[in-house]
Amino acid sequence: MDFRSAPYETACVPSSSPTHRTRRLPLRRVLLRRVLLAGATALVATSQIGCDSIKARLYPPNVDAGWRSDSSFLAQNPTVLLRVVRSEQGTRAVPIASVGERGLRSLGLSTRGWRALDVQMLHGQRTFVPYRGSRALAPVTSVRGMWESTTLDSIPGCAEPLPAASVEAPAGVELLTNGTTPLPASADDLGAGELQEVLNVVTTLVAPSAGVPLSLMSRYKRDVVVVGTGATASPTIVVTYEDPAELPDSVTRIAERPRQVILVLDKGVYGYKPSLTLSDVSATRISPRRRFLGALDADADGKSELFFGLNTTIAGGELVTYTYRFIGDTWSADWEFERSRCRR
Repeated sequence: MDFRSAPYETACVPSSSPTHRTRRLPLRRVLLRRVLLAGATALVATSQIGCDSIKARLYPPNVDAGWRSDSSFLAQNPTVLLRVVRSEQGTRAVPIASVGERGLRSLGLSTRGWRALDVQMLHGQRTFVPYRGSRALAPVTSVRGMWESTTLDSIPGCAEPLPAASVEAPAGVELLTNGTTPLPASADDLGAGELQEVLNVVTTLVAPSAGVPLSLMSRYKRDVVVVGTGATASPTIVVTYEDPAELPDSVTRIAERPRQVILVLDKGVYGYKPSLTLSDVSATRISPRRRFLGALDADADGKSELFFGLNTTIAGGELVTYTYRFIGDTWSADWEFERSRCRR
């Protein structure tokens, strides 16, 4: 009887030495080993691919982090505050901050981000809401954007200026927001008789206590603006006294009379009283003259902030903006934008 295995049942593995007997392994074991080896190889390859994928997500190559942040911001269609700048070249609307529940946030985009904002918000036929005092006026449209076919304008010595839109803003308008929906506003109605009573008190009592002597009152130009702020149940009154005479640069004495005083008054239990006083003369220095820009509710909390800018004759200060928030019964400094239009 022949006890040798059939060829299809075994596989021969020759020995390294011809004197040894030949070792035979079952074919099915050889096949099983091959399957296991192939599976292990595939598992290692898959694991390597998975690791590479995770590393690529954690450390993506050549990712523009600034643009990723900017594009996410612009995708939300944010409300943006723009300052109106008037010059011999025309009227420009320059974006400076975002508006929302978190309040004002200064814009700081990358070069690519600014160009995308220009296309999205500033190009021709884009719409803006203008504000005079605290009142929203009829929307205006952009004439053209910053980088639309050609560059709108340039600043000597500035490689990268902030973008701007060419607009036709109504007189007295200093602030704009993009879009067609105005920010919330409070009533600004105040009877002429009540306003005159307040101004009489300001002239005889409040202004002199702020450094404007009665004997020199005629030298000052007075400007009065009534705005709805929601600070109290009655409107807020902003009175500016301006003397055209400039202070010498060497003057630092507190005894020197101010050339400008801005008085903000709000109604209390016994009538209107000062809630903020700004003067170009303080105990330590002479400050640049400011001008009132308007009152806007930038964080939708039901109370508007007061906006002030610098005198238009200060070079490079056309965008500088300060806001004040009503806390308790006074206005306190809240946010500031102290940049020029030249980014670098």
